[in-house]
Amino acid sequence: MPVQQQRETQSQYGENAKFLHATKTNNPNDPIQLAFSITDEQGNEQIMTGEVPSSFDLYNLCVENGWLREPRPVSASQRRSRMAVAS
Repeated sequence: MPVQQQRETQSQYGENAKFLHATKTNNPNDPIQLAFSITDEQGNEQIMTGEVPSSFDLYNLCVENGWLREPRPVSASQRRSRMAVAS
């Protein structure tokens, strides 16, 4: 899908979509089922479901679409100072 068309699709559904549910799994390689509620211009609500093959794929999907920022590496000294503050 071209980038412009993808942005138009995201903006079309972005304001009218609500995240409803995701399955919890202990194995990162297990598929994750997702459910969203989409409301159209007339106020009709439709539930849409889908599946992502693994939690890693879900993470990559979120990063690629800008819904989640990739964490920056944390140095060992920053980690120690954060752990000291948390104690």
